[in-house]
Amino acid sequence: MNSSPVQYPSFGFHRLAKSPFFRILLVASALAGLLGCGQKEESQEDENEEGHALLGVVQAVNPETLEMTVAHEEIPDFMPPMTMVFRVGLGDVKVFKKGDQIRARMVRDEDGGFRLIKIWKIDDESAEVMRRVNKRLAKQVDDLGSGYYLAEGDAFPEFALLDQYGETVTPTRYKGKPFVLNFIFTRCTDGEMCPLSTSKMARLQKMAAEEGLQDLEFVSVTLDPKYDTPGVLRAYADGYGIDGSNFRFVTGEKEMVRRLIKSMAVTHIEDEDDIIHSLATVLVGRDREIVKRSTKKAWDPEAFLEAARVL
Repeated sequence: MNSSPVQYPSFGFHRLAKSPFFRILLVASALAGLLGCGQKEESQEDENEEGHALLGVVQAVNPETLEMTVAHEEIPDFMPPMTMVFRVGLGDVKVFKKGDQIRARMVRDEDGGFRLIKIWKIDDESAEVMRRVNKRLAKQVDDLGSGYYLAEGDAFPEFALLDQYGETVTPTRYKGKPFVLNFIFTRCTDGEMCPLSTSKMARLQKMAAEEGLQDLEFVSVTLDPKYDTPGVLRAYADGYGIDGSNFRFVTGEKEMVRRLIKSMAVTHIEDEDDIIHSLATVLVGRDREIVKRSTKKAWDPEAFLEAARVL
C-alpha cells in the first residue's frame, strides 16, 4: 500500500450471487427471518426471558464475593422498590461501580437467592453518541443491498459500541490508526472457530507489540449481543489473558451489530442453544480502507502482521 495519502474509498458492490457462499447467505437470511420474527427491534430483551426486568442504581460492589448491592425500582407484580444484594458475574464486578444506573434481569439462584444477569449501564450521553454514529452505519450498510458485501479496497463503516470496560468505543478511537477486526461470541464451543480465532488475535497482538507496531488496534465484535454484555466480554477477555489497552471486545444494540455482520458477509443463524456462523477477519488501514480480508478458519496471523507492517 502506498504511503502517500489516499482518497477516502467509496463503498464497493461485491456480488456473491454466483458463489456457493451466497446461496448459504440466502438460506441464512430466510432462516433468520423465520427464527427472529419474534424479536423486538427496539430492545434486546424477550418477553419470554427468565426472571424479571430490573432498573436500579449500584450502591456497592464486592469483587471478593462477586456481589453487587443495588437500590432497584419497583418490579411490577413482583417486588416493591428496595435495596438488595445480588450475585453477579466475574466480569460484572470489574465493569460496574457505585453510582452506575443499570438495567438487568433478576433471576433465582440455585440456593433460592437472587442473581443479576444481562447487566447494562444506563447512560443517556453514551446512548446518544451510539445512536448518532450508528445512524450513519445503518445507511452505509443498508445501501449495499442484498447479497453485497465489503471487500479489500472498500471503506470499513464507522461504528459505536460498548467494550469490555463498559466504555463507548467511537470512531475517534481509530482515527488515523490501523486495526484488525473479527467476529466471535463467548458461548461458542467449536474449538476451530471463535476460541481459535481469539487465540490467534491474542498472538497477533503480541507479535505486533514485539515489532513495535504500537498504534495497531484490535477489535472483536460479538455475534451474540443479547448475551454478551460488557461484563461477560470482560470475563472472556481476561480468561484469554488479553491486554485490553489496544484490544476491545465490543457489543451493543442488536440491529447495529447485525449490520456490521452483514457488511462482512458473515453467515449468522441463531437457534435456541447456539449460533451457526462463518468467520471474517479484516485489517483496516489508517484511512479506514480494508487492506486485507479473510473468511477462512485457518487465517494466518503472520500474513496479517506482514500486511500491517507497511501501514
